Amino acid sequence: MTTAQTRPALVRAEPRILAGVCAGLAAHLGLSPRAVRLLMVAAVFAGGAGIVLYGWLWIFMPTLDDAAREAELRAGPGRTSLAESLNRVVESQRAGSGGANREILAGAGLLLVAGLVAAQLLGLQINWGVIWPVLIIVAGAVITWMQLDSGGREGLIRSAGANRAAGLARLVAGVALVVLGLVLLLSGTVAWSALLSGLLVGAVLLGGVALVLLPWALRFWRGYKVERASRIRADERAEIAAHLHDSVLQTLALIQRRAGDPARVMLLARAQERELRQWLYREAPAAEGDIAEAIRGEAALVEESHGAHIDVVTVGQLSGLAGHDALLQAAREAMVNAAKHAGGSVSVYVEARGDGVEVFVRDHGPGFDVGAVAQDRLGVRESIIGRMDRNGGSASIGSSEDGTEVRLSMKHIQGEEHE
Repeated sequence: MTTAQTRPALVRAEPRILAGVCAGLAAHLGLSPRAVRLLMVAAVFAGGAGIVLYGWLWIFMPTLDDAAREAELRAGPGRTSLAESLNRVVESQRAGSGGANREILAGAGLLLVAGLVAAQLLGLQINWGVIWPVLIIVAGAVITWMQLDSGGREGLIRSAGANRAAGLARLVAGVALVVLGLVLLLSGTVAWSALLSGLLVGAVLLGGVALVLLPWALRFWRGYKVERASRIRADERAEIAAHLHDSVLQTLALIQRRAGDPARVMLLARAQERELRQWLYREAPAAEGDIAEAIRGEAALVEESHGAHIDVVTVGQLSGLAGHDALLQAAREAMVNAAKHAGGSVSVYVEARGDGVEVFVRDHGPGFDVGAVAQDRLGVRESIIGRMDRNGGSASIGSSEDGTEVRLSMKHIQGEEHE
């Protein structure tokens, strides 16, 4: 049993004479490129059908490079390296800035001529004595514009102010004046009735060409969005690579040099873990004086100074809390006590709402009897409970053989200001 061969994709191929349409069509159909070209030329004399067909295929057949890029995007970003992705983006930008514009203009001109030929075949009287000079003027302007490189075009647009709405309006008005001047120039040699008839026919044909180009414009817009998404992904990968180089790789190098100091290695690894988590799950910047962000900072300091493992989870943001400093100091004291006496990991949960803040500090140590704490031990009685009471908050401590939990609560009255 024979296996059916897969046809090559319908793309514009090499070697090309004009746009590669006939070569790509021949490869797709399994014919000789010369035969396809001869058939296309013969179709031109069949009422201009060859021109129309070639124009349509030119617009809707992608190039081989475009098809390869679309296949890679469908395959996913993980198939290629970061350097290859960046190089591809740069090359596509360089190639697309010139070739794509030339193909667009050539295709539009080809469709315009095909539309004029088709209109005349349908019985519409075309005054070529008017149409040809206008086409020649437009072609000359396009050729002159294409002689400028991309930098020259951008500089000309900026100098004309076309990158702003008012500047664009001035540019359009200037072009309209040029066209009007050319029309008046032609009116000296062509009768006004013939001139107006030619302008009307041109306007109708331009509208038809715009309608024909609409599917291509939509396809171009979709391709632009895909290319833009590809560039964004490449930029994100470059940012991730740079951050990992500046942070994680540097920390790993320090850990290798401090391999004989387990305590230092643990601190370095924990600090890097905390920094990497904050970077990966970063949110909008916290407002100045936000209590949740302040407790995060205190937890990092306690972790580094006491070698503890402190996990902080925050929900919400609240700034301008009247008892901000008291709550922050009481939370720090609770975390220090847990790090010193309980050992292991410490969990901190901060919930900030519009009406106040609650902080929970929990460890998994052996626990203690709160009522048996001596009166002269001020760490719990004064630094936590007393401080919260004096500043309008509350503190409660629950302890058992499974661990200790300190609960801090501070109300926020609207209109209060943090002093």
